[in-house]
Amino acid sequence: MRPATSLILANVANKTLRAAYETTPRTFTAWARQAVITDFKPVARNQLGGAPDLLRVPESGEFTYGTIGESREVYALVTYGRIVGITRQTLINDDLDAFTRIPSAFGAAAADLESDLVYSIFSTNPNMADGNPLFHASHANLGTAGTISETTLAEAYRLFGNQRGLEGRQISVLPRYIITPPGVRSVEARKNVTATTPNAVAGVNAFANRLEPIEEARLIPAAGPDPWFLAADPSRIDTIEFAYLEGQQGVYTETRSGFEVDGIEIKARHDFAAKAIDWRGLFRNAGV
Repeated sequence: MRPATSLILANVANKTLRAAYETTPRTFTAWARQAVITDFKPVARNQLGGAPDLLRVPESGEFTYGTIGESREVYALVTYGRIVGITRQTLINDDLDAFTRIPSAFGAAAADLESDLVYSIFSTNPNMADGNPLFHASHANLGTAGTISETTLAEAYRLFGNQRGLEGRQISVLPRYIITPPGVRSVEARKNVTATTPNAVAGVNAFANRLEPIEEARLIPAAGPDPWFLAADPSRIDTIEFAYLEGQQGVYTETRSGFEVDGIEIKARHDFAAKAIDWRGLFRNAGV
């Protein structure tokens, strides 16, 4: 049986870690879709195309067969974790408030890991099930490199409007979020989506209140110009899906008292995955 002191300490650690996890900013939750997975087996996200076009049947004519297209993206949960030990002397001395600082750091690290994994999809541009990268000319979701302006946004809306489903019909998806790294792209985004009261038509922001700006530091490139992205409403179409293990949403912790060495150990475990599901709700411009 664990000592009462250990149980009390464990309870404090769990509360501290959970609070830090929940308060660490994760900007992707606005535009990505959350899912829950029951185990660690690969899961397939199947996409069923629309029904085939209805063809005119003349008098005494025959009905003809059509087909419904299908595609799928597959991914699986991954477990991440670490153990940190706190000695009895540190606990007694309360050096650097270690017992509350370490669990808090674990909670923030778990939240940061989620953001790292989701936004790495933007930077690494992985292949989809069709063999092409997420952002690719064949997916019609790459814009002409440029700053955020009325011209480049108009081009992006045009590309969104021309997106086709598996059956080849237009799917009427429009962007809702404009996602940028902090800096010049962020300033451009806010200038182009903020309502103004100009003296002439030429000064009207054509995209005012049509897009919600999201600023994410992980999009700062190692070199070159800052890119920018658009994402559709995840309730309208799949974009990137992030998933947790059923019953363990967020970081999980365990603590145990040492026996050979005086002290306490804190283990943090996090089951998480992120995967691009459909390119039709995402857009990239490389910037200049």
